[in-house]
Amino acid sequence: MRSRFAAHLIEQDNPNPFPGIPALERRTGISITTRLGSNECLDAPMQALQDRFGMQFCELARLYGDPECHALRETLAVMNHVDLDEIVVDGGADALISLCLRAFCDPGDKVVCSAGTYPSFGYFARAAGCVIEEVAYHDDGHALQVDLQALLDAVVRNEAKVVYIANPDNPTGSWQGIGDIAEFVTRLPETCTLVLDEAYIDFCEALQPAFGGTLPGCVRLRSLSKAYALAGLRVGYALAAPDILEQLHKVRIHYAVGGLAQYAAQVALDDPRTLATLTEASFIRDALTAHLSNLGFRVLPSGTNFVSLLLPSAQLAQSLVEYLLEQRISVHRPRHPALDRLVRITLCAAALDEPFLSILQETSP
Repeated sequence: MRSRFAAHLIEQDNPNPFPGIPALERRTGISITTRLGSNECLDAPMQALQDRFGMQFCELARLYGDPECHALRETLAVMNHVDLDEIVVDGGADALISLCLRAFCDPGDKVVCSAGTYPSFGYFARAAGCVIEEVAYHDDGHALQVDLQALLDAVVRNEAKVVYIANPDNPTGSWQGIGDIAEFVTRLPETCTLVLDEAYIDFCEALQPAFGGTLPGCVRLRSLSKAYALAGLRVGYALAAPDILEQLHKVRIHYAVGGLAQYAAQVALDDPRTLATLTEASFIRDALTAHLSNLGFRVLPSGTNFVSLLLPSAQLAQSLVEYLLEQRISVHRPRHPALDRLVRITLCAAALDEPFLSILQETSP
């Protein structure tokens, strides 16, 4: 019988050959004071970095971090109401997507996603030798919704090993209720895993009651790039059952999240002021949506830190992007032909600046 995991991993034992000093201290109860086994450059003065960023920065940058991200996982586990063995940390949501595909798929396996959804999934799927089956969004006249039934039909028809859903979705901004997602997972074949990308879940009020926990047969991906403003440090995490994470650990790059990134993530998570940005983003989202709707644009509902416009044609969408670029303003238009009428605008104070709004007024339908 087929397994949900890549065939070569099922019976393979592939432990981390370099578990690191923090793991040694946890295992032995001994506090290491002199590190002579890790081959770090301990005597380098790092003067330029020290002058600019301080000694603490240099110490965190100089030493290998904890490959198990133990302290960070403890904080995230409490925040998400899961056990420590139900959470893994990696270098952002992109790294976690790649990790899942390496753990679940052999070359030639089929995977399913919405046509035009977050393109890095397709990028990593092709890199893993997978065959991608895409399903159209459902346009209900209000939003572009992920079509769960069509995705399920495609999974069954193709005997797919992975189905990918971004919830809330990027770039449409729409979302599915967690109850609908949970029911969807129960209907999947046992050999198929849902990779549920929740990078924007912090911005979606409707999904907050179901923020924590795991779902059987599902890997829930989270990011500290958006709500926690750490995009440049690349920190993400996944919630899943221990048997699934056991396979992910066999293919994970051990030191992908450095000590400096782990420390910064811990500081951000511990600071109650960090998520004040969510209230601001919600205000900007409502204000920008109302303004652009009044100008005649079709603004898609959003549970994210962006709003998306659906223009009448791909040509108009491209013209808008090019005109804004001439004004030194960048917005995003997906390359995928299924969504080439869409223009995505990130929520921040600059999105409500008069020069930007004036340009949109000039180009309104």
